Amino acid sequence: MLTLVQRNLKLFFKDKTVVMFSLLSTLIVLGLYILFLGRVTFEELAGFPGVNLLTGSWVMSGILAILPVNASLGSLSAMLVDREKGTYQDLIMTPLSRLQIIGGYVLSTLLITLLLSIIVLLTTEIYLVSLGGALLSLSALVDILFKIILNTLIATLILFCISLFFKNLNTYSLFNSILGTLIGFLTGTLIPIGELSSVFQIVVKIFPFTHSASLFRKILMDGPIKTVFAGASTATIQNFRQTMGIDILFNGNLVTDSLGIFYLLLWGAICLLIALVRLRQKP
Repeated sequence: MLTLVQRNLKLFFKDKTVVMFSLLSTLIVLGLYILFLGRVTFEELAGFPGVNLLTGSWVMSGILAILPVNASLGSLSAMLVDREKGTYQDLIMTPLSRLQIIGGYVLSTLLITLLLSIIVLLTTEIYLVSLGGALLSLSALVDILFKIILNTLIATLILFCISLFFKNLNTYSLFNSILGTLIGFLTGTLIPIGELSSVFQIVVKIFPFTHSASLFRKILMDGPIKTVFAGASTATIQNFRQTMGIDILFNGNLVTDSLGIFYLLLWGAICLLIALVRLRQKP
């Protein structure tokens, strides 16, 4: 199985187009914020000390949340390519069991998304320090690494489950493009949750990776919020945190970190179960 994992890793990083498309949504979000959306979203705070760091922390938190989704989509396309080319059938003829073959695709996807996420975390640190921020403390670094691993695992399980329902690469590529376009909105990264309609807010709050973004925002934006809102009332700070999707409310109740993590794990467990059932049905 490790040989298959190595083969999938080489195929992914060798194909520059797949790598670029895996990062495309991330680059689009970052580009839009640097050029335009950041100034519009935080216009009311313009001139406050530390607002650039606050803006950068917010957008990079969203990018950390959505990157594993796009990377998983790109990596898992190898499975559909192998099915179309007949490579998958050839693999079945080898001593590898079907579980090992499927495990090879899943594990390679997990490693790819984790590697790219860590690279983005390092880039985030450099970017935020360049804006005047401090390096993450050891405890904050451990916390964010744990949540990156969790986010990567859940993204891999969800997208693997979804990929099993596609019969050809063209349809999967179309789905990839649609999700890659919408995910910035679905996570409240392109438009803050508080500025969306009430109906779309519900959709965004149900979407699992909104909770991933919230977990990252609480870590990266803690310091900048204290700087920008120094002397502001508690109500003002709470309103800002809810509008920007740092704190998520369901029926007026705050979703704590523990609940957010549980919600992500629930999504992962459900998708794993569906995937196992689907695998039993597929030849």
